[in-house]
Amino acid sequence: MNIATNPIEGESLAQYLVKVLSERRKLVKLEVDFIPQTREKWERILADRTTDYERAEKAIHACYLYAGMERARILWTENPLTAMTILINRPDLVDVGSEISQRIWQSCNREIYRQIEPEFIDVVKAYANPRARILGEQQTLAFDPLGDFLNQVSIAEIQTRYPKIDLSSLPTTMQDYRVAYLSYFDYFHQIGIDIPQIQLLVDLAKSCGCCWAFENIVIMTPKASEIKFSDRGELVSLVYDGVNILA
Repeated sequence: MNIATNPIEGESLAQYLVKVLSERRKLVKLEVDFIPQTREKWERILADRTTDYERAEKAIHACYLYAGMERARILWTENPLTAMTILINRPDLVDVGSEISQRIWQSCNREIYRQIEPEFIDVVKAYANPRARILGEQQTLAFDPLGDFLNQVSIAEIQTRYPKIDLSSLPTTMQDYRVAYLSYFDYFHQIGIDIPQIQLLVDLAKSCGCCWAFENIVIMTPKASEIKFSDRGELVSLVYDGVNILA
């Protein structure tokens, strides 16, 4: 007996995959309610002045491994100005910090945007980050103005000491005062998005100050023991070992 068969109707495999990838979900109420807890967690991290040398070294070695690179020798310096002085005198160093960070961040973003609707991601960026600010009528998000300001102050200070040297080519640090960026990734990791690699940068942020990654060598600094602002919100003090390096 011949059985009549109808051609399969519906989407092709390619169309189905596109549909699956576009079916991103909203955050449920319990997840939204968890946003302030993440913000409070990162406020505590930013306020903590403790440097954990062992944890920092373990984290940076793991970052190199994740990026498929050989582990590098670690050099600790007493503060960012000392580190920048070394960098100025070592133009031969090959920066890999940007590549390592981008590999981790891009892999996290791919997974987050695959699963979550973009408008909910924007909410997390704005409200889980203790340094984010909503600016103006257009609701522009300034992701970490304080961190950017602190970096500009450090660079301006060393530029004053070395006025003939062009600092525009100095690599940025993997982890410095802008650690609040990581609250965004940390939140999604905590609610179950599969991005365990972000813990490498979270551990680095918790345990040290600046970190410049190069082929064969990493230059790291402890956290400042004290940060002070004037009544007008101006940065007036970055203290390392009892010395204000901005004085």
